[in-house]
Amino acid sequence: MPRRGQEKQFYGSISGPSLKSGSFRIEIYKKEGGQATEVFLLQNPRVPKLWKFSKEDNQTLLESEEVILQPIISGINQTFFDLLMPFVFWDGEYLHSGKVAGRPSHLFNFRSPEWIRKSKPDWDKVVLAIDDAYYAPLRAEIFTKSSRLLRSNTLRSYKKVGEQWIVKSLDCTNQTDRSNTRLEIIGAATQLDLSPRFFGENSFQLPLPISDSAFTIF
Repeated sequence: MPRRGQEKQFYGSISGPSLKSGSFRIEIYKKEGGQATEVFLLQNPRVPKLWKFSKEDNQTLLESEEVILQPIISGINQTFFDLLMPFVFWDGEYLHSGKVAGRPSHLFNFRSPEWIRKSKPDWDKVVLAIDDAYYAPLRAEIFTKSSRLLRSNTLRSYKKVGEQWIVKSLDCTNQTDRSNTRLEIIGAATQLDLSPRFFGENSFQLPLPISDSAFTIF
């Protein structure tokens, strides 16, 4: 959603073995309901690793950590970094409590480690707001040393699927050019029992055994 110009839509899926596993895979489709043309595997938020499988090249590659800071798809704001949220493992401090998006929250400050500053010298810190009731991230903002806001990820809505609350939509805004990318979940399958092998570096490109009937469509 650029500040000026035509909006674009892209489709894909995000999956993982469990909410606290620290690994997940992203599949990118050329069109809604199509087959994945690219599959990515992310692991270990402390020392992030990223693998990419392309059907065009029929090849799996281990990407450098700098790629984690790049857009998942060219032309959007959302990066692998935004989804992996490795900053929760950085040196941090509690700032204060307050309201974010009208909800009682707690704010934490995380300083960028060396590997971030090497690729993004102006990324000094991430300020994260956690919902007081649900313990869910409401907003993550990236600032320079002079406290200039560079980027923000803001939870717009969430939804209960069965007994589990999930993200429904969130905005990733580039404060420099005022463009916005909205990640919107249009269907979800929960309470699955997926083998960890589908989230390993040697077999993450295999199709997930999930039937269409397992999904709740919004």
